[in-house]
Amino acid sequence: MNIEEAFREYRDSMVRAMVRFSGDEDGAEDAVSHAFAQAWMHSGMLEAMPEPAGKAWLYAAARNALIDIKRKDSRYSLFTRFVKDDESTEAEIADPGSEDPSRDLAEEAVARTMVERLLDSLPESLRIPVSLKYYEDLNATEIGEQMNLPAATIRTRLRTARLAMYEQYENKQFFGGEEQ
Repeated sequence: MNIEEAFREYRDSMVRAMVRFSGDEDGAEDAVSHAFAQAWMHSGMLEAMPEPAGKAWLYAAARNALIDIKRKDSRYSLFTRFVKDDESTEAEIADPGSEDPSRDLAEEAVARTMVERLLDSLPESLRIPVSLKYYEDLNATEIGEQMNLPAATIRTRLRTARLAMYEQYENKQFFGGEEQ
Protein backbone atom coordinates (compact mmCIF):
# COMPACT_ATOMS: atom_id res chain seq x y z
CA MET A 1 0.00 0.00 0.00
CA ASN A 2 1.57 3.27 -1.14
CA ILE A 3 1.14 5.91 1.57
CA GLU A 4 0.78 8.86 -0.79
CA GLU A 5 -1.95 7.07 -2.76
CA ALA A 6 -3.64 6.02 0.49
CA PHE A 7 -3.60 9.64 1.63
CA ARG A 8 -5.27 10.84 -1.55
CA GLU A 9 -7.81 8.00 -1.55
CA TYR A 10 -8.72 7.63 2.14
CA ARG A 11 -8.01 10.91 3.90
CA ASP A 12 -11.43 12.54 3.37
CA SER A 13 -13.41 9.43 4.29
CA MET A 14 -11.23 8.93 7.36
CA VAL A 15 -11.88 12.50 8.51
CA ARG A 16 -15.64 12.01 8.02
CA ALA A 17 -15.54 8.76 10.01
CA MET A 18 -13.60 10.40 12.85
CA VAL A 19 -16.02 13.35 12.90
CA ARG A 20 -18.92 10.89 13.17
CA PHE A 21 -17.06 9.11 15.95
CA SER A 22 -16.26 12.23 17.97
CA GLY A 23 -18.33 15.14 16.70
CA ASP A 24 -15.10 17.16 16.62
CA GLU A 25 -13.82 18.29 13.20
CA ASP A 26 -10.54 19.70 14.48
CA GLY A 27 -9.79 16.60 16.52
CA ALA A 28 -10.70 14.40 13.54
CA GLU A 29 -8.32 16.31 11.26
CA ASP A 30 -5.54 16.07 13.85
CA ALA A 31 -6.14 12.35 14.37
CA VAL A 32 -6.02 11.57 10.64
CA SER A 33 -2.86 13.64 10.27
CA HIS A 34 -1.32 11.74 13.16
CA ALA A 35 -2.34 8.40 11.57
CA PHE A 36 -0.63 9.31 8.31
CA ALA A 37 2.46 10.52 10.19
CA GLN A 38 2.59 7.11 11.87
CA ALA A 39 2.09 5.48 8.49
CA TRP A 40 5.02 7.44 7.12
CA MET A 41 7.21 6.33 10.04
CA HIS A 42 6.16 2.70 9.47
CA SER A 43 6.06 2.92 5.70
CA GLY A 44 7.96 -0.33 5.15
CA MET A 45 5.48 -2.33 7.18
CA LEU A 46 2.45 -0.57 5.69
CA GLU A 47 3.61 -0.88 2.11
CA ALA A 48 4.07 -4.62 2.61
CA MET A 49 0.44 -4.98 3.71
CA PRO A 50 -2.35 -5.71 1.27
CA GLU A 51 -4.51 -2.65 0.68
CA PRO A 52 -7.50 -3.74 2.82
CA ALA A 53 -5.28 -4.47 5.82
CA GLY A 54 -3.42 -1.19 5.33
CA LYS A 55 -6.70 0.72 5.21
CA ALA A 56 -7.90 -0.98 8.40
CA TRP A 57 -4.56 -0.12 10.05
CA LEU A 58 -4.92 3.54 9.04
CA TYR A 59 -8.48 3.76 10.40
CA ALA A 60 -7.43 2.10 13.65
CA ALA A 61 -4.45 4.47 13.98
CA ALA A 62 -6.70 7.49 13.40
CA ARG A 63 -9.28 6.26 15.90
CA ASN A 64 -6.61 5.60 18.52
CA ALA A 65 -5.08 9.04 17.92
CA LEU A 66 -8.52 10.61 18.28
CA ILE A 67 -9.08 8.83 21.58
CA ASP A 68 -5.68 10.08 22.79
CA ILE A 69 -6.61 13.63 21.76
CA LYS A 70 -9.92 13.36 23.60
CA ARG A 71 -8.20 12.07 26.72
CA LYS A 72 -5.82 15.03 26.68
CA ASP A 73 -8.75 17.40 26.23
CA SER A 74 -10.65 15.83 29.12
CA ARG A 75 -9.32 18.40 31.56
CA TYR A 76 -11.75 20.85 29.91
CA SER A 77 -15.45 20.79 30.53
CA LEU A 78 -17.36 18.06 28.70
CA PHE A 79 -19.70 20.74 27.45
CA THR A 80 -17.10 22.69 25.50
CA ARG A 81 -16.88 20.12 22.72
CA PHE A 82 -20.64 20.44 22.09
CA VAL A 83 -20.70 24.23 21.88
CA LYS A 84 -20.30 25.69 18.41
CA ASP A 85 -17.60 28.26 17.57
CA ASP A 86 -20.15 31.00 16.93
CA GLU A 87 -22.53 32.62 19.41
CA SER A 88 -24.70 29.47 19.71
CA THR A 89 -25.76 28.50 23.17
CA GLU A 90 -25.93 25.08 24.71
CA ALA A 91 -29.72 25.34 24.58
CA GLU A 92 -29.68 25.74 20.79
CA ILE A 93 -27.55 22.63 20.38
CA ALA A 94 -29.46 20.46 22.83
CA ASP A 95 -32.87 18.94 22.24
CA PRO A 96 -35.19 21.93 21.77
CA GLY A 97 -38.07 20.03 23.40
CA SER A 98 -36.20 19.43 26.63
CA GLU A 99 -36.94 21.44 29.74
CA ASP A 100 -33.29 21.33 30.82
CA PRO A 101 -30.90 21.53 27.81
CA SER A 102 -27.75 21.25 29.97
CA ARG A 103 -29.00 17.88 31.23
CA ASP A 104 -29.32 16.61 27.63
CA LEU A 105 -25.74 17.70 26.95
CA ALA A 106 -24.50 16.05 30.12
CA GLU A 107 -26.31 12.81 29.34
CA GLU A 108 -24.90 12.80 25.81
CA ALA A 109 -21.39 13.45 27.11
CA VAL A 110 -21.67 10.65 29.66
CA ALA A 111 -23.06 8.25 27.05
CA ARG A 112 -20.30 9.12 24.58
CA THR A 113 -17.64 8.62 27.24
CA MET A 114 -19.19 5.33 28.31
CA VAL A 115 -19.22 3.99 24.75
CA GLU A 116 -15.61 5.09 24.23
CA ARG A 117 -14.54 3.26 27.39
CA LEU A 118 -16.48 0.15 26.47
CA LEU A 119 -14.98 0.17 22.97
CA ASP A 120 -11.48 0.75 24.36
CA SER A 121 -11.87 -2.29 26.58
CA LEU A 122 -12.28 -4.61 23.59
CA PRO A 123 -9.31 -6.41 22.09
CA GLU A 124 -8.22 -4.99 18.73
CA SER A 125 -9.65 -7.99 16.86
CA LEU A 126 -13.13 -6.93 18.07
CA ARG A 127 -12.62 -3.16 18.29
CA ILE A 128 -11.65 -2.68 14.63
CA PRO A 129 -14.74 -4.40 13.17
CA VAL A 130 -17.02 -2.47 15.54
CA SER A 131 -15.36 0.82 14.59
CA LEU A 132 -15.62 0.10 10.89
CA LYS A 133 -19.25 -1.04 11.21
CA TYR A 134 -20.60 1.81 13.30
CA TYR A 135 -18.30 4.73 12.45
CA GLU A 136 -17.48 3.98 8.81
CA ASP A 137 -20.88 2.40 8.03
CA LEU A 138 -19.36 -0.67 6.40
CA ASN A 139 -21.16 -4.00 6.24
CA ALA A 140 -19.65 -7.34 7.29
CA THR A 141 -18.59 -8.19 3.74
CA GLU A 142 -16.75 -4.87 3.28
CA ILE A 143 -15.09 -5.16 6.70
CA GLY A 144 -14.07 -8.73 5.88
CA GLU A 145 -12.49 -7.58 2.62
CA GLN A 146 -10.47 -4.93 4.49
CA MET A 147 -9.35 -7.35 7.17
CA ASN A 148 -8.89 -10.37 4.87
CA LEU A 149 -11.46 -12.36 6.84
CA PRO A 150 -14.72 -14.04 5.84
CA ALA A 151 -17.90 -12.01 6.40
CA ALA A 152 -19.17 -14.71 8.76
CA THR A 153 -16.12 -14.20 10.99
CA ILE A 154 -16.78 -10.46 11.03
CA ARG A 155 -20.44 -11.02 12.00
CA THR A 156 -19.29 -13.33 14.80
CA ARG A 157 -16.78 -10.76 16.03
CA LEU A 158 -19.42 -8.01 15.94
CA ARG A 159 -21.83 -10.15 17.95
CA THR A 160 -19.07 -11.10 20.41
CA ALA A 161 -18.10 -7.43 20.79
CA ARG A 162 -21.68 -6.32 21.39
CA LEU A 163 -22.16 -9.03 24.02
CA ALA A 164 -18.85 -8.15 25.73
CA MET A 165 -19.72 -4.45 25.76
CA TYR A 166 -23.19 -5.19 27.14
CA GLU A 167 -21.78 -7.45 29.85
CA GLN A 168 -19.22 -4.83 30.87
CA TYR A 169 -21.94 -2.18 30.90
CA GLU A 170 -24.19 -4.33 33.09
CA ASN A 171 -21.31 -5.02 35.48
CA LYS A 172 -20.10 -1.39 35.42
CA GLN A 173 -16.64 -2.64 34.42
CA PHE A 174 -16.07 0.27 32.03
CA PHE A 175 -15.35 2.49 35.08
CA GLY A 176 -12.72 0.12 36.39
CA GLY A 177 -15.24 -1.93 38.36
CA GLU A 178 -16.57 1.01 40.37
CA GLU A 179 -19.79 2.92 39.92
CA GLN A 180 -19.16 6.57 39.33
